[in-house]
Amino acid sequence: MRYLVAAAAVLAHASVGSAGHTRPGYVDGSRSADGRYVVTAEPKKRSDGKDGWEFTWKDTKTDNAHKGWLVGLPQGLDHFKVAYAHIFVPPGGETFAVFQTANWAEGGSRPPLAAGVKPPLQDPTDEFKGYGGFADRIVVYKKTGEVVKRVSMNDILKPNEWAYVNWVQGNLYWLSEYPDVVKGGEPPRCGYRYYRVSPDYSVIEFRVAPAKGAKDRTGRVVRVALADGRVLAADETLPAAQLPVKMFAGPDKATGRTDDFVPSLDPVRVEGTYKPAPSK
Repeated sequence: MRYLVAAAAVLAHASVGSAGHTRPGYVDGSRSADGRYVVTAEPKKRSDGKDGWEFTWKDTKTDNAHKGWLVGLPQGLDHFKVAYAHIFVPPGGETFAVFQTANWAEGGSRPPLAAGVKPPLQDPTDEFKGYGGFADRIVVYKKTGEVVKRVSMNDILKPNEWAYVNWVQGNLYWLSEYPDVVKGGEPPRCGYRYYRVSPDYSVIEFRVAPAKGAKDRTGRVVRVALADGRVLAADETLPAAQLPVKMFAGPDKATGRTDDFVPSLDPVRVEGTYKPAPSK
């Protein structure tokens, strides 16, 4: 299994291990499906002195490269400001996307709640739904760093789906896990529980938590075009290369050990390694 992980992201702080809730942070890099374009990220100090994530986009054929700052990502390695982020490079390499799964955005981790009110919320206010910590679930960039689209939870969730939004310390819960990766453990990248991606890295799929009163407890399927951040219609027909699949092959009952997961789509794509795995 190949991973390109931001510096220090694989090191668990003592507080992470003892608390039992927050896992080590990471920002996974990515290659385009043809192996030519690569985007990676690492935590650094910005010019204003704050912690940030600097990306590097590179064309491996010409050696052209660009650097810039990713927006909306928390510091990433702190117990209460952890980052779980996955980068994807769609065909052509002109854009790339960052998907944040189970963490707050940079805007914070204390949403506005009335005194005595605790999640889950049955009828959240517009102020609550627009809170900065719920923003930037998917951010699409040009290769030079300009932001093309920022997609928040408020852009994705329907009113009755907010009832299942919850949080524990640094972890934000708003997605429904795919059942084939959560029985008995979890994968080394916690985001693997929450999404599927197409072999060409053009479309991501995830399930939001089930709506209040819904009979189907698996949650609504959402697909987003990673080149421009467009939320796709539920009935939109996609060619095979754009159909999201499980990005690893592994046991039905995961133990959480890294060697139990053999990726069919590497976080940093190695040309020719894709082997379709059933998407459940």
